[in-house]
Amino acid sequence: MVKAVVVEDVWWRYEGRREPVLKGVSLEVEEGEFVAIMGPSGAGKTTLILTLNGTIPQRIPGEFRGKVEILGMETTSHDVPELAKRVALVFEDPEIQFVMSTVEDELVLGLEPLGLSKEEIVERVQWALDLVGLSKDFLDRTPNQLSGGEKQRVAIATALARQPELLVLDEPTSDLDPKGKEEVVRAIRRLRDELRLTVVLVEHEAEYVAEFADRVVIIDGGRVMMEGEPEIIFRMVDQLKSRGVHPPEVVELAVKVGIDHDVRGVEDIASIISEMIVGVSDVDKPELREEERGNVILECRDVHYTYPGGIRALRGVSLKVRGGELIALVGPNGSGKTTLAKVMAGLLKPSRGEILLQGRPLQSYRRLELSALVGYVCQNPDHQIFNQRVYDEVAFGLRLRRVPEEEVEEMVKNALRTFGLEGLEDEHPFFLSKGEKRRLALASIYVLDPRIMIVDEPTTGQDMGFSEKLMALLRKIVGEGRSVIVITHSIPLASRYADRMIVLKDGKVIADGDPRAVLQSDAAREGRLVTPQVFRLYERLGLDSRYAPLSVEEFLCRVKLRKGLYLG
Repeated sequence: MVKAVVVEDVWWRYEGRREPVLKGVSLEVEEGEFVAIMGPSGAGKTTLILTLNGTIPQRIPGEFRGKVEILGMETTSHDVPELAKRVALVFEDPEIQFVMSTVEDELVLGLEPLGLSKEEIVERVQWALDLVGLSKDFLDRTPNQLSGGEKQRVAIATALARQPELLVLDEPTSDLDPKGKEEVVRAIRRLRDELRLTVVLVEHEAEYVAEFADRVVIIDGGRVMMEGEPEIIFRMVDQLKSRGVHPPEVVELAVKVGIDHDVRGVEDIASIISEMIVGVSDVDKPELREEERGNVILECRDVHYTYPGGIRALRGVSLKVRGGELIALVGPNGSGKTTLAKVMAGLLKPSRGEILLQGRPLQSYRRLELSALVGYVCQNPDHQIFNQRVYDEVAFGLRLRRVPEEEVEEMVKNALRTFGLEGLEDEHPFFLSKGEKRRLALASIYVLDPRIMIVDEPTTGQDMGFSEKLMALLRKIVGEGRSVIVITHSIPLASRYADRMIVLKDGKVIADGDPRAVLQSDAAREGRLVTPQVFRLYERLGLDSRYAPLSVEEFLCRVKLRKGLYLG
């Protein structure tokens, strides 16, 4: 087989950092292969893929050793523009690759160097948009008008339109709603099959990797630690979890109950489990009555918001946020989630309607007073990080409030420890991974101890191990009487930790209630929500219960299975 990618003993240290990020990485990818790279946040995944188009070492200062050869071209001997004609890279943050004022110009820019006719360029643009599920109506829109998920779709479309020989994607669907993620990854897999495209994908969600990848590479601490086919690698449950990677729920379930069978999805295991069931216990989770919940802290009354240009993002949102609640705000891309978050945080003023904070109109609060009550963490951490040192970023809000420096030091240390950023105090945020930047943004708000924390996509770019810890931390904050609103596309994770799930679609609330009830309602389909695998398995088995399991542990507590090894 022809090698599309050859990485030999690559070491890389960023200028200004003491330790190398890559420590002797070696990797080969066959032509036409679909390889997924997984591992904890900060493991070196993004750094590795930046070597695949010559960005490292050609465009970023640092110390490089080793060899990278792409499609027969050594990356240190061919300039980035030359490599870019055959290699397309979709960055972790789509905004950093946008340079044009409209979506159409962005797509055309990548096609012009290929010497295509005008007719073929038009055809390729529409073809690429169709692949990622965007209509031609998006062509005239500016990238900064798009939601995070829409930006990602445009970035992927820009890469696909060029029909490269090697497609490298760094968490390209992290801001997409679950159904959108599935559609885009499926489209990439189809292209791989049709065009013999070679794909290298960095991804945290094992469910998609199990379905689409030919091979999985686990990186940790700048080294390749595990490598193999998904059905083999994902059965190493304990080893993976120790590295922040969680296998698909159905694979973990199969391993725990002794099913020695190739399991990738719900259908692969449903018939086997059905033969093993010896009993099911039903325990209903009591819902709190309205009067048993905490006091209302914030209330939205018929809130509307229209952006300049006429895009109606919110169309009459009414909801209440009570003390001691963890709320998951979910829904498809472009449904208005981030707009609603910014309106509740006072960053945008409603076009119509009213927001009350502790019984007072939101606009009656002074800015410093409001920020002490409502903390907002942006979807893109680069939009709120501006200091030159990690320590100063976390300390900034405290110093603004004239907190004594000795108290600042103790509070900053605690926040950095809480979010796994110890040892990075003196680092420039620019050199952090996107996952580390998200944690830094969270730490800078958490340290201020607001009454309400609104967190936009906090688990994007985080490994599953840290995502679990983060949600547990938010759960702890809620236990102290404060409220947390999490905007997320990670429905399985949110459903396990949230008290309420609010579903937005087309700027309207279409569901608001207990996560299990919401996931069993029509709103789950309308809101493009993908339920946890064990939840789907429970339904597939025909087990009728209002308390369907949301984790492997819950499934095993509810469904009693005969023990013994099942050889598929």
